[in-house]
Amino acid sequence: MERVTVTFNYDPETKQASDIQCVVGEAVMKKKTTRKKSEVSVELEKDSLITLETNKLVFNNKAAADLGIEYESRVIIKWEKPTKGDLFPIIGSDLSFGEEGNGNKITKAITMQYKGNANTVLAEKGNQFTLEPYKDGIFKLIPIGGSVQKPSAEIAEVQEVAQTIDLSKYGLRWGGTFKTADAVHIQLASFTPTKSSSPTAE
Repeated sequence: MERVTVTFNYDPETKQASDIQCVVGEAVMKKKTTRKKSEVSVELEKDSLITLETNKLVFNNKAAADLGIEYESRVIIKWEKPTKGDLFPIIGSDLSFGEEGNGNKITKAITMQYKGNANTVLAEKGNQFTLEPYKDGIFKLIPIGGSVQKPSAEIAEVQEVAQTIDLSKYGLRWGGTFKTADAVHIQLASFTPTKSSSPTAE
């Protein structure tokens, strides 16, 4: 009769045993086991939500499911020009766009790196988006609560000042433009631009 000692690791969550070792006398026998992956139940939210942060996009479970993406999937964002209106962003996996291998990778946390100018441009539309079907596997990014881009307060203020101050009373005139957010320039009403007075690039 020989003494047999059996040791193993047990995972109570998956109810699986692994790294089983049998010691018979002085000999050690190992039994290789394949650990069965436990099925994780993911609760889907009612609505898809994609949040734009400083350097990344964060997808909730519903958005990931709608896009058909998971860890190490790739996602592409493009801008579409409609017949009328402004450009709008669309999103989908690399496979949905027929561009396998392009786009940014999805992390284990179901986020995607998205920084630099691309982040800045998208931020003009909003920082939280839901999805609206556009084409097969491709969705429009719809800002939640509308665009966060604010009208230029500087332009509005300049226009108001221009309407309330009559510079001609002081021998002056407006020399700037109210179509952009540039600084306002005031000139003498008698001023006539010449080559010598024109600004030159340094």
